[in-house]
Amino acid sequence: MIPKTSLIFLTYNKPSYIDARLQDVRRNHASRDDFDVVVFDNGSSAREVQLIVTSHSQMSEFPIVQARSEKNLGFGPGFNRAVTHSDAEIIHLISDDVQIRGEIVSRVRGHLATFPTGVICHRVIAFGGGWNDFGHISIEYPDGYYFAMRRETWDELGGFDEQFAPHDYEDVDLGYRIQRHKTIRLVTMGGLPVRHEIAGTIGYTTDRREHTIKMRALFAKKWGLPNTPERP
Repeated sequence: MIPKTSLIFLTYNKPSYIDARLQDVRRNHASRDDFDVVVFDNGSSAREVQLIVTSHSQMSEFPIVQARSEKNLGFGPGFNRAVTHSDAEIIHLISDDVQIRGEIVSRVRGHLATFPTGVICHRVIAFGGGWNDFGHISIEYPDGYYFAMRRETWDELGGFDEQFAPHDYEDVDLGYRIQRHKTIRLVTMGGLPVRHEIAGTIGYTTDRREHTIKMRALFAKKWGLPNTPERP
């Protein structure tokens, strides 16, 4: 029996983004019956997101599960809640600023057949880039805009650590837990037909940089790592 897949999107106040993502899915996965889509609206202030998803639900060949939080929970907690609305064996966690430019359901399913305990990602940060350097340690982590894995792998990892809210270092923390795990491993799938619009959802501001530095200190404290440099 073919394992069911869920494409899980987290969205917040970007109706044009989620509209484009659902169009991407329809364009590249026509006439399939082995997946569904979960859209978790992370506390958007306007109803436009709900209206767009409802409209797609009426037109799409695949099921769309729509869920919503009354407030913005942040990236990690938002995805944690979103996953609870899926009963699929394979889950894709996709930010709403990630373009899907080809078929991904069967490609990832095939990759997971080879790496059953893998966390599939589009890009792994494995080199010292400043943000993942702690003293003489560089932490390998998956770039957080796209993940795919078996649901049992997600459950084994425990999802994202909700300390790192509303965003930043939840992906570094996940990568470090994978690194320390005995059987789960990071698997890069660079040929996956996705493209990330960098910082399209949140953006980079002075306030965000200060928040990131705060999350870095929290991460170092959690794992007993030297928080140097404090401001990479």
